[in-house]
Amino acid sequence: MVMIMAPTIRRLFETYGESVLNDLGNFPHEELVVLLNALPIGEHRRIQLYDQISLYHYQWSADAFTVGLHLGLTLSNNNIRRPRPE
Repeated sequence: MVMIMAPTIRRLFETYGESVLNDLGNFPHEELVVLLNALPIGEHRRIQLYDQISLYHYQWSADAFTVGLHLGLTLSNNNIRRPRPE
């Protein structure tokens, strides 16, 4: 799976977003290993599943970062018309 991001956003994620993601450390590696070990499947398939779940977690994190960055930049742009109460 290839992540498609604008070069600037990719650079921001790789220098900032990825480090925040690593600091959070909320990916449940140990719990996932326990769950996968409980399945009646071969070791090769278990590793494939672990890798795929990790990839989905990373992809979701990159997507969430990109959406948040885009939203933040959009909201801080004063040239965008926003409805205001009168």
